[in-house]
Parts: sequence; structure tokens; C-alpha cells
Amino acid sequence: MKLSLSILIELLLGVASLAAQASAPTVAAPEPLVAVFATGAMVRSEGVFSTDLIQGIPALPRVRVAPAPQVGAWSQLSRTSVVEALRIAGVDLSLVRWTGPESARISRAMRELGEAEVRDQITQELQRRFARNGGEIEVRLSRPWRSVSIPDESLDIRLLDLPTAGLQSLISLKVEGLVGGDAVGSWFQPIQVRHWCEVPVAAAALRRGQPLVEVETVLERRDVLVSRGILKALPKAVQDYELAEGLAPGQAFSDRSLRLKTVVFRGRWVDARIQAGTLEITTKVEALEDGYPGQSIRVRNPLSKREFRGVVQGENSVLVPL
Repeated sequence: MKLSLSILIELLLGVASLAAQASAPTVAAPEPLVAVFATGAMVRSEGVFSTDLIQGIPALPRVRVAPAPQVGAWSQLSRTSVVEALRIAGVDLSLVRWTGPESARISRAMRELGEAEVRDQITQELQRRFARNGGEIEVRLSRPWRSVSIPDESLDIRLLDLPTAGLQSLISLKVEGLVGGDAVGSWFQPIQVRHWCEVPVAAAALRRGQPLVEVETVLERRDVLVSRGILKALPKAVQDYELAEGLAPGQAFSDRSLRLKTVVFRGRWVDARIQAGTLEITTKVEALEDGYPGQSIRVRNPLSKREFRGVVQGENSVLVPL
């Protein structure tokens, strides 16, 4: 039986195709990724993330898969729930081959709170509250600090039981620690406080009644809590003031050291305005005391010899209300 030429060509082409297929190399299927699921993780308050629990997957997205447990508590998180959370977020791990446990124990990351951090935090808070207008607050703990465990996150503090009369050299505070707005502990802590300021002091001996404009001063760093009433600065209108007390060299000015300059002098005649309702009379009286504006002094009527009190208004002028 003879084969036609066309049939013979088709048979030859088919044999060649089979031979080519037989000689072509076989492409192996890709190996699945192998991922390790952690036995546990210590996390912060923002939550549990995929990268806290899964290792072995390159460029794994950091996806929040569960909330963080409360401080001092722990939770159990299954691998299935983590994979499902990632699937919802668009990360497909269906072809991953897993090793490790089926679930992980989750707890909060903790650290030790030491004395230096507590002291610095208290100092910053007292500086903000009591030294806004200048000066430097210095704090020392009067009792040794016992290190405590807190969440490993940024710490804020709240100071309670602050003295209502203002800052003092020795105070006892209730210190409340806050992490993410949540209280993580409170402690009673006695402290020593210093408030350092550059204050004016007498450069030389000063006498009572000396005009402030003639006074020479220097600035020195002093603790203004040691002596109450220390002036942090002299008044700007120095020409209106004089010394109400004598000062030794190096002595700081206090709120008792200055007074408005004397404008009425003992033994001199002054104008007295006597008011009785809408009636006002002006007459001459004798000043029996020195006086500065706003001060009440004794004066005497030269005719009746009667003494009464008047409020100094200005130079050689007093007001006598009836």
C-alpha cells in the first residue's frame, strides 16, 4: 500500500513535534514561602501588628491585627485570626507554609522607671507652672526612689497636692504617671526645691531714705524660695522710689526694701483738701510725719490745734475725707 506525499509529510511533522516536546526541559513549580509564627510578643498601647508575630516573609506589610492587652494583663492570639486580619487588609498568605505554634501570648512591653527620669519630669512640670516669668527650678528627691515597672512608652506625669500658697523649699507631692493618657501608677514623694533667679543686690551699703535712682546694684544668682519677698527686679520708674530700709553690701532687695519717694515732710506746711460730700475746702495744715503717695499721715490745723489724718496725694498735698 502506497502513502500519499501529504500524509507522509504530516506524519514526519508529528514525530518531530513529539521529539521536541520530549527534549524540552521541565519547569519545576515554585517552592512555597516558609513563615515562622512567634510564640509571643510584647507590644505597646497602639496594638498588635503583623510584624510583631510573623517572620520569614520579605516586605511583610505592618498591619494592626489586634488591640493591645491592658497593662498587667495578657491575651492569646491565634495564627488563624492573624492570617484572616491580613487577608481583610489585602495580604494573601494562603500559599505560605507555617512553622511555629498555633497561637501566641501577647503582653505589654515594660521598662523600669528610675529616679533621674522622675526628677526631670517633676522639674519640668514645676518649671512650667511656677517659673514662667524666669528663673530655673532645681529639684532633689528627699527620699530614695524605688524603681518601678511601667509600660515601655513615653511617660507624662501629673503633680497633685501642690501647695496653694505657691512653691516652697520643702514640699510633698503625689506624682501620678500617665502613658497614653492612662494612669500607670501614683507615688507620694517629698522633694527639695530651689528657684534660682538673677536678682538685684546692693553693691555697697545703702541707707534708709536714699533715692533709688542713686543706688548702685549688681545681679547675683539667688534661691528666691529661701527668703520670701525677694524682688526679682527693681521697678522701672526708679525715680519714684526710695529705700524704706538700710541694706548691707550683697543684701538682696525685698518687697519691704522700697517705698514710693517721700513727697511730704514733717514740720512743713502742706495743702489739705477737706471733702464732705460735694463740699470741698482747701486749707494749710502742718505735716506731723513724712509721707509718700498713698500713705496716711497725721496733720494739724494751725488755728484749732486739732490733729487728724490725711492721705498723701502728691508733693505737699494731702486729702482729708470726712
